[in-house]
Amino acid sequence: MNDSLVVLSSLVVPPEVEVFAAEKGIKPYLNTVIDLARKAFPSSGLCVSLGQDAEDEQHRYIALDVEVGGQTTEELLAGQHIWSAGIQRVCPSRHAVYFVLGWR
Repeated sequence: MNDSLVVLSSLVVPPEVEVFAAEKGIKPYLNTVIDLARKAFPSSGLCVSLGQDAEDEQHRYIALDVEVGGQTTEELLAGQHIWSAGIQRVCPSRHAVYFVLGWR
């Protein structure tokens, strides 16, 4: 994963993420997916970066990392449920593979 994580206070994302999103044809979904992560974990800090699959170096993705320290199991499960149900609504599955939610 890229070490240059950026905490999002608005819908601003790092330029390399914007370029990657444009190259993959997922730019129309980027802000909506970010909003979904915020809805799923509203009290968490959110960072975005480019990530790379550990087993398949060819597969890169946009990592949405949420700070979940101090959250209860119930809050984590509720947030994960919102994310899992919502990603299907806001982004076609062929494009959703380029968005990965992570907990930090």
